[in-house]
Amino acid sequence: MNMGSSMNMQDLIRVNRLWAGIYPFLADQILDHYLKQDGEVLEWGPFSGGISFSLLDRQPGMRITIAVEDGDVFSVMENELAERELTGEIRLMKSALVPLVYDENSFDLVVIRGGYFFLDPDGESLREIFRVLKKDGIAFVGGGYGKKTPQAAIDEIAEESRILNDRLGRVRVSVADLNRMIDSSGLKPHIRIVEEGGLWLLFDK
Repeated sequence: MNMGSSMNMQDLIRVNRLWAGIYPFLADQILDHYLKQDGEVLEWGPFSGGISFSLLDRQPGMRITIAVEDGDVFSVMENELAERELTGEIRLMKSALVPLVYDENSFDLVVIRGGYFFLDPDGESLREIFRVLKKDGIAFVGGGYGKKTPQAAIDEIAEESRILNDRLGRVRVSVADLNRMIDSSGLKPHIRIVEEGGLWLLFDK
């Protein structure tokens, strides 16, 4: 999937900056499930960065890789890492979601915010995320403001975020859609739906 043809880079930059105050709360929600202080972490997709930065602030021992598919998004993320002086701390790579370029059992934690832009109904992307997880690894995939985010912070950005995400091609899914996707993936014992603070898929390998 080449995102350059469907995502306006200025809209993408704006929505990622708009969410800067939300990402720390999402990172805290992820850390409620991921109980390690280190490990190999992958954040995938054009909405990457904010959660990784927040995770690294909380757990400096994490070894984080950010992967994006499109060259324009790669350039945006490269500039962001340079501005934050994180070029040497966070590895930036190019990879499609299907297939991910990584070996099996590569990551302790995989994070994809805005995941429903990219997940396929046949569950192939879910199988690919599961493949690169290490034993006892988890993945947190989906969308939403997170259960720990104060309502005031949500109210401040909600309208502009809605407009931007619609322009970027937001895909709306229901719990029923996700259950069908999970069934198609063959990973039902390993994935559960989390509705606290949005709609997320929590993988447990």
